Amino acid sequence: MKENSIRRAVREDRAALGTGLKEFATRGVPWIIESSGFDYCMIDMEHGAFDLETIANLAGWFAATDVSPIVRIHKAFIHLIPAILDQGIMGIQISDVDTADEARAIVQQAKYPPIGNRGISQMGSHTHYKGFGARYHAEYSPWANDNIIICPSIESLEGLENVEAIAAVEGIDMIAYGHSDLSARLGIHLQLDHPTFKAVVRKIADACNKQGKLARGSAETEAQIGEYYQLGCKVLNLPGTDLSTYHDGLKARADRAHARLKSIGVAVP
Repeated sequence: MKENSIRRAVREDRAALGTGLKEFATRGVPWIIESSGFDYCMIDMEHGAFDLETIANLAGWFAATDVSPIVRIHKAFIHLIPAILDQGIMGIQISDVDTADEARAIVQQAKYPPIGNRGISQMGSHTHYKGFGARYHAEYSPWANDNIIICPSIESLEGLENVEAIAAVEGIDMIAYGHSDLSARLGIHLQLDHPTFKAVVRKIADACNKQGKLARGSAETEAQIGEYYQLGCKVLNLPGTDLSTYHDGLKARADRAHARLKSIGVAVP
């Protein structure tokens, strides 16, 4: 069984860099993400259109790389966590977690005893089709509890107020934040360099570091990459998803072509 790439990056004293999938789900995507230098990928099941079979396919394709796939869901769908993890997914990000009680309910679904109460599914994608039999809780469960990362996302003022209590819950491995939703609820939507928002990131990072948990920063600018890492965010989600990356790349190529054509007198849009 492979070590979670986020765990590996932090153990090697470097930042774990992440990107996201919202639109594309083909067998080549994990290889492209790996060769681009990323450690993990967040597959968006909250805002994307991926179903469980697509998640299973992506999990299998990512398993051929050193990139760990993380699936994002909303807290209203935590009953899906066991089925998602049984496909071989290496982590769950749960949006809009507000309280420690909600965090504990997530842990119950996601971690095996003695931490949680995740149901046992024997040989499958999650075990790399290895049968453990009666040794399941002695051999597979401890590996899964250590390597499958459970990550609540703070997206409300209530969640922000309770972030330290959430971080203190046993079985929570990492805390993220939804920069768009959280900044909107602060009244400074997407003003990510605003002093109030910077103070919020510091508060979340401090809560995680105090409780010995990972903090995931959403670095939207190059300056924030260094700033958030120094705050203690050892995991960094970089801007955009497959959709915005593809769009921006295509637009840059079209813009260059239009500029060249315009320079020789050809009409352009």
